[in-house]
Amino acid sequence: MRALIIDDEPMPAKHLREMIHQYCFEINEISIIHSPIEAMKQLEETEYDIVFLDVEMPEMNGVEFLQRVTLPRKTCVIFSTAYSEYAVDAFKANATHYLMKPVEERELVLAVRKVLEKRNRPNVVSDTISVFDGTDYAILQQKDILFLKADGSYTQFVLQEEQILASKRLGYFEGKLSERHFFRCHNSFVVNLIHVVKMGKQKSPYLVLKNGEMIPVSASKRAELESKLGLH
Repeated sequence: MRALIIDDEPMPAKHLREMIHQYCFEINEISIIHSPIEAMKQLEETEYDIVFLDVEMPEMNGVEFLQRVTLPRKTCVIFSTAYSEYAVDAFKANATHYLMKPVEERELVLAVRKVLEKRNRPNVVSDTISVFDGTDYAILQQKDILFLKADGSYTQFVLQEEQILASKRLGYFEGKLSERHFFRCHNSFVVNLIHVVKMGKQKSPYLVLKNGEMIPVSASKRAELESKLGLH
């Protein structure tokens, strides 16, 4: 697995990396970034299986960071902090686990084990998805959704005949959609592959949907997407 440590303090970040190397053999690649702003840019280009996220940072705290970044469905977040009062906020932000500094071997191993259990858990997905627009709940057939687009802390659902602005982030809905048909082709877009009719092969690739809509494709997603579409 690939892990990213986001911590503004170099020594605790280095210590955590050394502990991961020593005790967590499932993780074979570890990167450290000290700025949450830089981490946001990195996460647009590279996918990680685990993000070890410090809570107290000068540019923005860990909870604010998760509110601003859109993570892929498979990415699990483990908070690390010296302040136990952030535990409730961490789990509200869908963190997989919560580590107290200084990090102990037992707790670190337990946290990574929880990530593995979460990743191996069967993903049961309904044919429908419930979307709250701030006033009412709409029950949508997944097959009717063309694509989803991140809009700050909201998500725009685009269907053939209507659009719905939902009051949750894109990453939340990504985990509830069929992995067989929906694909995160860009940091801001999840597309329903059954509605794709063409893929542009230019330097900056894009998808064309049945309704003529053009959806950008991140360079890091191109190979996986081509494989899913059966392109060679």
